[in-house]
Amino acid sequence: MNPGTWALEALCAQADPDAWFPERGSAAVMARRICGHCPVRSECLDYALSGAHTWNGVSTGIWGGTTPPERALLRRQRKADAA
Repeated sequence: MNPGTWALEALCAQADPDAWFPERGSAAVMARRICGHCPVRSECLDYALSGAHTWNGVSTGIWGGTTPPERALLRRQRKADAA
């Protein structure tokens, strides 16, 4: 699944792509700072939480200002809230 037209407004498109795929254990400070000012952060996070951001089923990168473990927690919380 490809992102929607909202991705055209994403601030990450104007920055170093490596910032969104930091080395394991990195705090991803630059990516989070940029995401914090992005006008389409919520759309990006929804896209990531839908599972569309995976690479062969493995969650990767910073999306909507969150790391893969943070998104896993958000998915579990959403699932519990829906139950």
